[in-house]
Amino acid sequence: MARSTVAIIGGGPAGCVAGLTLHKLGHDVTIYERNRFPRYRIGESLLPGTMSILNRLGLQEKIDAEDFVKKPSATFLWGQDQAPWTFSFAAPKVAPWVFDHAIQVKREVFDKLLLDEARNRGIVVHEETPVTGVDLSRPDRVLLTIRPGEQTSQVESDFVIDAGGSGGPIVRQLGVRRYDEFYKNFAVWSYFKRKDPFEGDLKGTTYSITFEDGWVWMIPMKGDLYSVGLVVDRSKSAEVRQAGADTFYRSTLAKCAKAVDLLAGAEMVDEVRIVHDWSYDTEVFSADRFFLCGDAACFTDPLFSQGVHLASQSAVCAASAIDRITHHQDETDAVHAWYNRTYREAYEQYHEFLASFYTFASFTEPDSEFWRKRRITESDDERLSRKKWFEKLAHDGQESGVTLTGFRDRASTMISIGRHQRQQLSDEFTEAELNAARVRWISDLTARLNSITRLRWTGSKVILKPHYRVEPMSFRLGPGAILSNEDDLDMNQYSMDEVTRQVFQDLAEEEFGYKTLVKRLGAVGRQELSTQLVLRLMEAGLLTGYDSDGGRVTVQGRLHFGGVGVEYEV
Repeated sequence: MARSTVAIIGGGPAGCVAGLTLHKLGHDVTIYERNRFPRYRIGESLLPGTMSILNRLGLQEKIDAEDFVKKPSATFLWGQDQAPWTFSFAAPKVAPWVFDHAIQVKREVFDKLLLDEARNRGIVVHEETPVTGVDLSRPDRVLLTIRPGEQTSQVESDFVIDAGGSGGPIVRQLGVRRYDEFYKNFAVWSYFKRKDPFEGDLKGTTYSITFEDGWVWMIPMKGDLYSVGLVVDRSKSAEVRQAGADTFYRSTLAKCAKAVDLLAGAEMVDEVRIVHDWSYDTEVFSADRFFLCGDAACFTDPLFSQGVHLASQSAVCAASAIDRITHHQDETDAVHAWYNRTYREAYEQYHEFLASFYTFASFTEPDSEFWRKRRITESDDERLSRKKWFEKLAHDGQESGVTLTGFRDRASTMISIGRHQRQQLSDEFTEAELNAARVRWISDLTARLNSITRLRWTGSKVILKPHYRVEPMSFRLGPGAILSNEDDLDMNQYSMDEVTRQVFQDLAEEEFGYKTLVKRLGAVGRQELSTQLVLRLMEAGLLTGYDSDGGRVTVQGRLHFGGVGVEYEV
């Protein structure tokens, strides 16, 4: 059986998940970590999708033993005078690896758990060993320069994964980082001694709370600690320099009355920390014999806690890609194309999701520099010139008559589904009280879909386009196919087969309605997936619906992003 040697730069979640996945797939792995664990890191709030990956890698027992705080949801006091709303992680357990919760962790504990497990399984781990250079010039191997002490040395591997965080050496060396012009924020945070004030369905939830100058995160952690951070505009850095981090933090936090109320006079028990320049991506995520994972590749914003999940997801994908290339060298270019596309789309999905919520809040908060800069209303917003989701939104708006000023409605739909029945946070809140709003949303969505009497396929041909999928248990990357048209427009969320393709080819030729399409999909075994297929194809621009009067039917699906629900990317 073919094996590759893989060097991993960085022993954080991205590096460890990549290493554990590669080890599971039968490859030889060495991790080079510049620090000695445990070491401090921010990024304490996880998503259910991360739990799923770790569960399938066999870490559940050790995670449970740490007794981390269970995170059932994320709760938002988002927008002035808005009732609280909760993004619940509740999901039907359609597979053993689907989770309805995440955890809140101390990263020094969590990260050490992962690194220790990697070492225990036979992965070679070198701590206090920074990688100072990477030679990517050779076609058949990679040469790393490492410095385990005072002396440097060189090591070879077949592939390298840079999971070294924002300071990863490959990105610096290649000069491919691009800073984001929309999320020009920085964070200031510390910790408070505070017992979770709730015992019901809000116990363990993360809070995100808007105020005039930005927003506040509050994360309950083991040992009655709360991580409390301010996210403010980068222009505030001058005030930090003038007043000092501690004074700035205390005075700015005091402006957020709802956060102050939740803290209820709790004592600050740690120093104040700052991080900036966190929003960026890279021109390329992989090529030849290197892969970028986690913060080495990209990061958007801490809202919705996607950092560790995007790191873990990319790590699995990079490991699976290396395994596929090792066994099928003739597919190298296709595998890199898959990795670059899926990673960028996952990143952009978060980017779009967050931009909608920022835009929504900007119309409710007092006029301030922070919220003016977080509002999207124009189709020529230069800050978003590189984002495909924005180009598509602007283009679709021109065709459908939907203006960008309505972009905030995409967030308001999600908010309405999770809105509490009380104006204030209360232990009386239960997950069940969200059911009525969910039913209303589903009923409205169903009514809109059922009103479609004619579906038009974009183009004249329905094509099965080669694609890849990561198998959920083995983590092997395998070939598959997705629906596409002759102009290479496609929808890659679901693997398709010839009989399903033929249903859509019939639609392209006959242009029948939604109900007829559902029946035909049911006849070929796609009944349960039919609604999601239609919604995703409409989002991708491959399907357009019209009612009996010939009017275009606009269907606002639920905003979605990776790591929650039942449709995990890996």
